[in-house]
Amino acid sequence: MLTRAFTAFAIAFALAAIAPAPARASDFIIRYGRVPIGYTAEVEPHLVLGSAPPGPGYGSGAGLGIRASFVVAPEGFIRGVNDSVAIGVGLDYTHYYGAYGFYGYRDQCVHFEPGPNGTAVCTDVTSNGGTYNYVFVPVVMQWNFWFTDRFSAFGEPGANLFFLGNHGFNAGGALYLGARYRIADRITLTGRIGYPTVGFGVSFMM
Repeated sequence: MLTRAFTAFAIAFALAAIAPAPARASDFIIRYGRVPIGYTAEVEPHLVLGSAPPGPGYGSGAGLGIRASFVVAPEGFIRGVNDSVAIGVGLDYTHYYGAYGFYGYRDQCVHFEPGPNGTAVCTDVTSNGGTYNYVFVPVVMQWNFWFTDRFSAFGEPGANLFFLGNHGFNAGGALYLGARYRIADRITLTGRIGYPTVGFGVSFMM
């Protein structure tokens, strides 16, 4: 069900991005420093897809998440370019099927009992295999480029904390590329691809 929803949302996002709009000069050239008026933060609920997760898990999964971004440099890094910089923090919950539901993921034994002939028998593992859940907490720097009144793009390097069952919390790198398409005064369709997840959602600018 979630996979179908992602597909439908991706198609809607692409159609919105190429939909015709009235030709105005401000749609194509924006003055330096002109970001959405009063924009200081952004809240983005989204759907999430993931594959090749960090840590001991593998397979593909889907879920839900939310991202909050806070503007720290409205005029960005490059003088004369309409960019801005924000700090983003998120929370994503993703339900995975190990190797598409066939094999589970590599469990770890946490307790052994003596077996015959000096062997050890595992009596307790970290999971029963099959499906499992990840919780991701991405922390990124979001570098925005405002191309038109409707379209903007961004890059997000950073780190990702993740929680996987009895394995506890771990950390890894994160890198995303994304784009927004404005559908209302302070509402955009937002897509993001990268590692360890991809997402599609709606952003509300504040």
